[in-house]
Amino acid sequence: MADLTTTSASTDTREPGWRTWPIVALGTMCSAFPVFLTGALGVQLRGEVGLSATEIGLSMGASFTVAAVLSAPMGRLAERLGPRRGFRTGLVTSTVSMLAIAAFARSFWQLALLLGLAGLGNALNQPSANLMLVTHIDGERLGFALATKQSGMPAAALLGGAAVPAIALTVGWQWAYVAGAVIACTAILGFPRDLGGHAVRNTSTTASGARRSARPDLGTALLVLYATVGMLGATSAGAMVGFITSGAEASGLDPGLAGLVLSLGSFVGIVSRLAQGWQVDRFGILPIQRLTWLFGLGGLGVLLLAVDVPLTYVIAPIPAFAFGWAWPGLFNLSVVRNNPSAPAAATGISQVGVFVGAALGPALGGIIIDNGSYRLLWLFGASTLLLGAAVSLYLRAQIIARRNALS
Repeated sequence: MADLTTTSASTDTREPGWRTWPIVALGTMCSAFPVFLTGALGVQLRGEVGLSATEIGLSMGASFTVAAVLSAPMGRLAERLGPRRGFRTGLVTSTVSMLAIAAFARSFWQLALLLGLAGLGNALNQPSANLMLVTHIDGERLGFALATKQSGMPAAALLGGAAVPAIALTVGWQWAYVAGAVIACTAILGFPRDLGGHAVRNTSTTASGARRSARPDLGTALLVLYATVGMLGATSAGAMVGFITSGAEASGLDPGLAGLVLSLGSFVGIVSRLAQGWQVDRFGILPIQRLTWLFGLGGLGVLLLAVDVPLTYVIAPIPAFAFGWAWPGLFNLSVVRNNPSAPAAATGISQVGVFVGAALGPALGGIIIDNGSYRLLWLFGASTLLLGAAVSLYLRAQIIARRNALS
């Protein structure tokens, strides 16, 4: 069931999912890995390179800022290059950035510049990956496919944390970035050679498999609303990922257990993303309708964190991450279903909000903690999700009104 519009492509024959999903998920994880790994290696970068916590945070923010600025033009570029060339180009950029960080990043400006390069790769990879799935996955399985792809983000956070004891503390922090580059190369080489030959019939696809520049079906105003929803959700998620561990420890939770809070949340988020995608495919649920519920329930989960006692940091991450960080797959599904003519260009615009929120969450979170408290941070995070639920309801009403006007 399409999200307020029907996509004719769902009746076409597409590339078997098992050949496409793993590569797209792995590639998406590699796109996010440089910035998540930098956060995980904060102690090593401060001790061995001499960077301050502020410089590390600003370097990570530089990656998301570049991605936000370039997301819309990279979406249009993905339409021109086609999904395979766009995705591989983005992955090559991510690989180069990780190798360059390992070899050359010995100051704040060098790290910020190279993470900015990683942000460029991420900006191209996201719409290219969406386009890859839209053109090679059956419509009846697209929700789960996009959920699998979006699970690469929390998987990058999990892998970044695991790289610290496994690599950084044994052979050196530089080799953690090298390991990430090796994984990215695996994704590049793992593309099926005949992938482009099995793309669905699409009026904006050329005979060579590249796509002509196309305009999104929805107007700019509606896509800006999508970007606003994404920004609000990503702001809350960025604050949770950045500060839930330190908040748990500050509440009195044992440091060892506090370190597991983010791992638990990331794992719950991955499982929930996959479950949400499967349910939307299986039961024909409108993605934007489920999106509203996820934002609302996630907001209540984050609100529970505001009690700010050790027990809540054990309980609250389950609903907070299961709902408040499970929406990205459905978010992209709703965008691509309502923009079948140019899914990459459309998600390039909507992704701007996600990147902005990803940068704002940790930045605003740090300011709130320094000038207020963790309780105030979680109240802020809950309010952004609840506001996002309200905006998504308004967006759904506007899309319905547009559909009725066209019919």
